[in-house]
Amino acid sequence: ANLGPGCEYRAGSRNGGGSAAAMGATYDQATVDAICARLRGVVQSAFQKHLYATAIFYADKLLSLSRCEPDDLYTLAECFFKNREYRRLLHVLQKNSEAVNADDRLKLLVAQSLFECRDWDECLRYLEDHTCCDGTAQDSKMASVFAMLRGRVYEATENQENALTWYQRAVQLDPYCHEALERLVGSHLLTLDREVALLRGLRFHEDDEWLRHLYAARLSAATATSGPVQSAEAAASCLFAASESPGGAALSTSPAAFVATSPLAATMGSSAPSAASPDVGADFLASGNMGAAWGQKRQRRRRQAMSGDNPWAEEYPAPFLPAALATNGHTLAAQSTRYFYEGDYESCYNVSKQVLEQDPFHLATLPVHVASLVMLDMKSVVFYVAHQLVNAYPATAIAWFTVGCYYYMVRKYEQARRFFHKALGFDHSFAPAWIAFGHAFAHHDESDQAFAAYRTACRLFPGSHLPWLFIGMEHLRTNSLQLAHQCLECARTLMPTDPLIFNELGVAAFQQQDYGRACDLLLQALRLFGGPHEAACANLGHAFLKCNAYDRALGAFRQAHRLEPRRASVLSGIAFSLQLQDRPDEAIEYYHRALAIQRDDAFSVEMLNYAVQEAADRPCLTDEFEPFL
Repeated sequence: ANLGPGCEYRAGSRNGGGSAAAMGATYDQATVDAICARLRGVVQSAFQKHLYATAIFYADKLLSLSRCEPDDLYTLAECFFKNREYRRLLHVLQKNSEAVNADDRLKLLVAQSLFECRDWDECLRYLEDHTCCDGTAQDSKMASVFAMLRGRVYEATENQENALTWYQRAVQLDPYCHEALERLVGSHLLTLDREVALLRGLRFHEDDEWLRHLYAARLSAATATSGPVQSAEAAASCLFAASESPGGAALSTSPAAFVATSPLAATMGSSAPSAASPDVGADFLASGNMGAAWGQKRQRRRRQAMSGDNPWAEEYPAPFLPAALATNGHTLAAQSTRYFYEGDYESCYNVSKQVLEQDPFHLATLPVHVASLVMLDMKSVVFYVAHQLVNAYPATAIAWFTVGCYYYMVRKYEQARRFFHKALGFDHSFAPAWIAFGHAFAHHDESDQAFAAYRTACRLFPGSHLPWLFIGMEHLRTNSLQLAHQCLECARTLMPTDPLIFNELGVAAFQQQDYGRACDLLLQALRLFGGPHEAACANLGHAFLKCNAYDRALGAFRQAHRLEPRRASVLSGIAFSLQLQDRPDEAIEYYHRALAIQRDDAFSVEMLNYAVQEAADRPCLTDEFEPFL
């Protein structure tokens, strides 16, 4: 029956059952506390299931019922942060400023939200006014987080010096702060000596020394010896003695830097050789066994891989880690990076491929994996990887960088520039994209834009020698020899063991007609390479020609030919060396082989005509034809 006038609905009736939802019900404090307890469980359950909208709904009601309890305020703020509602989070915490000032967790959420909103000035001001990052902080780990966040703000505003200061402060407060260490070690914000000193000073627990070696593996390429076999102990001792002993033969650069050399132009062999003939490199080339140990390390890795063994199980840093971490993704990523720096692109590809088979989106491995694919000219694989990354991580720099690499490989440099620029929009401090951006401009002869990209890389990564190297190469290409020499010397100061720098210095000396010094520099480059290198051997051949050392020039060109059999400029270099040794018949054969590869090689065409004329003018030995007379 309907309720008549004057009747009321009472709590505890048959339909209401004593429910707290009944109209006119009253809630005492015990009931409210019980509701809050249940809501905390609901919020926690929704949060763990990543149902952030649900968690926010109930956390908001919980905050009202509990009258802004600090823990409930933090719960709601954390839900806002996870749901990327940064402005709403800042508004709620601004209304509860007293609770925020008393809780470092809430201060951290405020600073992180300002950072995510890209409000750099306000974020920095808040950190300076409300946080303590010195040794007097009660919680050193929280102070380390605040210091690391300051470093990120300074880095975002391109204030590298302050960024380094605060990253180092973060590591001093908490050596386990991976975000700060990752930025300091292997990211080219510090020079190699400062990186090694930083690693030496880390105060890990005595049982966690393996962490020092795991980070040090990112630097081992810069300090690895050039011999064919190197033990893990030698790598470790060499690494931690790097500041005293700068020996080594590998690069210390970002893996996706397209390690490209600039061989001397073929026309350099067209000039008449000079009268000087210094005795340069006789022992290095005389026997034809230059670099007899070259390739032993990679051959050993290949044999072990074919037999089913892990060739990297005995290489640094694996022997210094717990056995279960020897095949961890970060360990293998560091080893694949070292193989890339050593020029062993196949081993680099195989190791990084193994990591990606276990974790297809291991972001720490992807840059060196893409770099190895570029160096191995595996266009179809780069195309596939680019599609996978764009579908999975469309808002990351590595995805669009990989797309740019594909267009770079197919020589569509304008499209490559567009995608490299897009990658930098997502991560302004992504070093490989800046270097590749400059390369794409350089291939279109747009030197000003290439210089701008390289200089930006110099400013953002003051510990890397690569930008200076490529600036020097671009000055060489535009025949600005004095500027090229200055930039290359800057690169050599940062990395005195990079063979590419000595190769380019040799090219600069050649163009300045200092042929003896060019030979010395190119021989030093080959020693640092640890064996034959196609571009360095070809350049050395041209330098020997200028020194009238025709036998050694021929030996250098033949070494380059073994490494790159279908290089027309190398074949023409062999032919020209033979022609200068008065062996026109053999020279003619090599000129024809060069023209079969590159028909428009003007130097080979011209010199072939001379060689044919010389062969025709040679006196005929009648004894050879007596049987036919």
